[in-house]
Amino acid sequence: MSGSWGSWEESDYASFLLWDIDREFQNAYEAYEQWLARNRRRRSAWQCITGSTQEDALGKALSLGRHVQKLIDDGKEAFGSRFERGDSSCHTILSAQLQRLQHEITVPLLDCAHARIRFPIPYDDILRAAKGVRRACFYALRDQYTRLQSPTSAPFLPPPRFSVKFCPFALQLKKDQRRGHQSNIQARKVRPHDRYDEREICPYCNVHICVSAHSGLPNYRRLLFQSHVSQPSANNNERATFACSSCYKTFDDSYAFLDHVFQKEIGSERSCLRRYSLRFSLSDMSLLSDPALMEKCLRNCLHREITRARALKKSKELEA
Repeated sequence: MSGSWGSWEESDYASFLLWDIDREFQNAYEAYEQWLARNRRRRSAWQCITGSTQEDALGKALSLGRHVQKLIDDGKEAFGSRFERGDSSCHTILSAQLQRLQHEITVPLLDCAHARIRFPIPYDDILRAAKGVRRACFYALRDQYTRLQSPTSAPFLPPPRFSVKFCPFALQLKKDQRRGHQSNIQARKVRPHDRYDEREICPYCNVHICVSAHSGLPNYRRLLFQSHVSQPSANNNERATFACSSCYKTFDDSYAFLDHVFQKEIGSERSCLRRYSLRFSLSDMSLLSDPALMEKCLRNCLHREITRARALKKSKELEA
């Protein structure tokens, strides 16, 4: 387990992040074994015959799983070091799952295992979180495999974002919150018969929202539903994208978005509001009192947009 993670934007090898996730799963499993040793009870005769217990289901879920491991091996064989290095999208999702694994799974298991008074673990919550982490890691690697398999020519300077088009259902939830109304989110489950599948479907745009729990945000479900953006009609991705209403940064992973909101609410060094105030303070930069500096900033913005437009035009010509 690595000692520090840094911010979401910091780059790292995907293989290192996967090693950290696998190690954290081992820590969680060891804590679970400690809890079982303290709370071992006699199994019934029927359980001894069938060999199936509720504890075994959670024990099996505390690992990356064979599907993820197979995808790792296939990616290494097909793309070598490029797949092991990964890209920023994969890094963001894997980093979020590493943090979720520690805070939502390992910490509760350790608390229960080392508590002086014996009490049951939050079995359903931990199993749901473990399966959610495994699913997110699999999707992150699968999407990266697809991106490496069919690379597209994209402009190296992304367009500036000053607004986000949220889903109409998300906008309605925000409006109800401002008016003090209690919103009743009636959303269907992706798999209604699987209580450990945390994915739900937006009633308006039908995207899949992974309702990941965040221990620092009790209203995490409402935050996710009211913060997902509208998907373009040409987009075949069924998973939701979330956006911060302050800095307009988008997240493809629900837990990464929730932690972004949490850092903003507690005013930490990783808060987007704090970074903005530290980096772009008008009083510190004296933009308004220095016309030459203001003109330079505007010229830089113009140069950026011209460069982006040329790169976009060139990529379209290559595709044609």
